Amino acid sequence: MLKVLINKRGKGEELKWEGMSSEELATLASTPDMFSAMRTFVLRDAINSERQDEFLDLAEVFAESPHTFIFEEEKLLKAPTTALEKAGAKIEKSAQGGSASGRKEWQFDQFGVASALGNKDKKKLWLGLMQAFSAGEKPEAVAGLLAWKARQMRDANLSRKIVFMYHDAHRGMGDLELLLERFVLTL
Repeated sequence: MLKVLINKRGKGEELKWEGMSSEELATLASTPDMFSAMRTFVLRDAINSERQDEFLDLAEVFAESPHTFIFEEEKLLKAPTTALEKAGAKIEKSAQGGSASGRKEWQFDQFGVASALGNKDKKKLWLGLMQAFSAGEKPEAVAGLLAWKARQMRDANLSRKIVFMYHDAHRGMGDLELLLERFVLTL
């Protein structure tokens, strides 16, 4: 199954497609898992990358796969949309989109999250974090907000932890959402 989500988040195993060849992706798509019937893979910003043609060529393979492949994109141009629809992709757009000026509207209280970190209020910070993620905010943006507040508090240790967590997640050493949640719960 092939799904494309525009301004929406998908649930599944994030696939680090940047380091995978077309052959590896095709093999993953066409090989059923030995122990579970189906897996869900999430590929972020893959179609709007320099490898767009590769992914569009593999669209039919993804659509016929026993696994579910979810592409998360901020926007999708007409040509890729048409090619994906011909391959059988299900395309879903966020109902909220953005504001008329093109700027993203905040769906959570970012000042409340920063204030909760400043007060080291674990409960309010965790609730704010969950609200941010449920509103579709990217973990990188939330990590940036928390790092900004830690620097403003002049807490070098806290700031260092957040920055290391961000970089560890981008090195593939964990999901940033989960790392942020673990960090908040250990304050």
